[in-house]
Amino acid sequence: MTATPLWKAATCATAFLLPFSLLSPALMAAAGPMASAPALAVLTTAEAVRNLGQGEEFVEHPVRLRGVVLLAPIPDTNAFLLADDTAGIYVETDTSLLGGLERGLMVEVHGRTVRRGFAPFVIAGSVSVLGTGVIPPPVEVNFGDLLTGRHDAQWVVISGTVRRVDSGGMMELAADGGRLRVKYQPDAIQIPVDAEVRVKGVVFYQFSRSGQMIRPMLTAPDRQALQIRIPPPAEIPLKRIDRLLSFSADGSFGHRVKIRGVVTHQVPGVALWLEEQGAAVRVKLDDSQSYALGEAVEVVGFVRLGGYSPEMEDVQVTRLAFGALPSPTLLASPAAAQDHDAGLVMLRGRLLEKMRVAEGLRLVFSSQDHEFTALLDHRGAKGASIDHWEVGSLMKVTGICGVSRLQAGLHPGTVEPTEFELIMRSAADIIVVERPPWWNTERRARALAALGLGLGIIAIVTVWRSRRKLRQAAAARRQSEAEFAAILSERSRIAREIHDTLAQDLGAILLRHEMLKDLVPVGSEAQAHLIEANEITRGALTEARESIWNMRSQALEDHGLSGALAGILDQLTDNEGTAGDIEISGEPSLLPPMVENNLLRIGQEAITNAVKHASANRIDVLLEYTPNRFILRVRDDGRGFDPEAVHPQERHFGVVGMRERASELGANLHLDSSPGHGTLLTLELPIPDRL
Repeated sequence: MTATPLWKAATCATAFLLPFSLLSPALMAAAGPMASAPALAVLTTAEAVRNLGQGEEFVEHPVRLRGVVLLAPIPDTNAFLLADDTAGIYVETDTSLLGGLERGLMVEVHGRTVRRGFAPFVIAGSVSVLGTGVIPPPVEVNFGDLLTGRHDAQWVVISGTVRRVDSGGMMELAADGGRLRVKYQPDAIQIPVDAEVRVKGVVFYQFSRSGQMIRPMLTAPDRQALQIRIPPPAEIPLKRIDRLLSFSADGSFGHRVKIRGVVTHQVPGVALWLEEQGAAVRVKLDDSQSYALGEAVEVVGFVRLGGYSPEMEDVQVTRLAFGALPSPTLLASPAAAQDHDAGLVMLRGRLLEKMRVAEGLRLVFSSQDHEFTALLDHRGAKGASIDHWEVGSLMKVTGICGVSRLQAGLHPGTVEPTEFELIMRSAADIIVVERPPWWNTERRARALAALGLGLGIIAIVTVWRSRRKLRQAAAARRQSEAEFAAILSERSRIAREIHDTLAQDLGAILLRHEMLKDLVPVGSEAQAHLIEANEITRGALTEARESIWNMRSQALEDHGLSGALAGILDQLTDNEGTAGDIEISGEPSLLPPMVENNLLRIGQEAITNAVKHASANRIDVLLEYTPNRFILRVRDDGRGFDPEAVHPQERHFGVVGMRERASELGANLHLDSSPGHGTLLTLELPIPDRL
């Protein structure tokens, strides 16, 4: 018997099939004595072989089985089915060993186990016929049992209603809510559609490349395996569409019915929609036959449960006549759509959104505060001009209604839909009733987008210009600091020159004057001139030292601000009988050269005033560093003065100069003093990030 392609798929779906070329003599020899696995126990039952599939790792075992042949040979394979007292098992062997094997023979098989595909099976090295055996009774199963996958290669029996039969010996059963394909010998028996049958057969499974089950199939070995329990009804009842799946005392839902209606829409090879006296139904098609809109047809087939309304499947369609296409039902509101599932309806709505999707064109409408969608497939949209469908337009939409999102109704047992979708047949199903105003939502959105883009560009330009100004200011500041650093460097060089030449020479002259003072007669004119020269020299040396300090001191470069102020304090209080102390609070941080130089001059001026003008006995200097400010405090216990009495035109103790320097730095300078109570100078300098 020549197997059909579907039978080939069914038998190959067992995944137990190998070309005979793979079974070389060496392989057969190895499979016979099993010399390669002497440590493994010999499996003697089909159940033991099947249980090897429980673990993740599979080990080949030697096999010695005795059982009866259920099916031999399996068409287009070099295999047969064997059953013992425990289970059935698939056995693959040399085609030369299959000759003479018949259903019902008792055989003994020697070989090894293999797991390749869905379940373990046996490769036989030898098959010996022992005599005639007894075929075991089949196991009663239902469709749910077959979905467990455990019945692979098992002998079972199942009942169902024949839904489809083809000439190649393949039929489909509706059994327990599922569909089961059954392979049988077409010359053995004629199976009528809609008959209730009982089938005995061997179960095979179709599965994926990864060995996962797709669906079960059944093979009936002979005529005796098929039994027609109840023939199909002698007459197929004619039903109204609105009475499909309505209550019937005889419970005839499982048998074919006949309906008539007018075609309102069709997707070739997929579905057909019919209407009869205001009721509609969706008919599932298995062929690509085309039907004209308005054509009257008769459909014979099985009713099945749809999403909300009954549907038809496994049908035969007969043309009756050509007539007029029913007018669509005009819905007063979207809520009325739930009474017209699968029917041709018309509804007004305002277009909210238009988008391309995989199925075609999807439109979203709004009607009476309710949104619904309409779908136009690629066939319907082909060659149609749809660019004039503007968002915001009021449209009249015609299409097949499909309800969804079911919820419990007001009465017990009832279910009501809350949403629906229209399936449009062509672009002609949309009529533009009213175009949107020019200043519509889309144009407003575009205007807002353009405004947002413009504001964004302005913001970007503003930020860019601000950053450029900041970069320019930073560059100018760096240039000024570099120029000031160069000036300070030059002044420091001059100060070193004065210190190393003029100051040293004046010191040497003063030393010589001191040595000559004892050699000149007391009260002589020469002594008077010597004393005068000594005073002039001492004054010049003092002025030279002050000039050195007025320039960028070497101490500021070498020791920073605190070290430079400490040096000034030590120098000015030396030999003056004044005690001095300097304290640093916080972590000293490096300030720009221009800032440190001005702070040094302010501190120097305050110390100088305390020594020379206030006749202080003690001077305390505090430098306080915090993360965001610098504080300089100079306190003395001298005779003090009235800070308010200092006039800008008077350079009183350098107070005006100190204030000018503080103003240049952006610092706050405060003098707390009064006659007879000493003086406290406090300078607070903010330290922003730019410093």
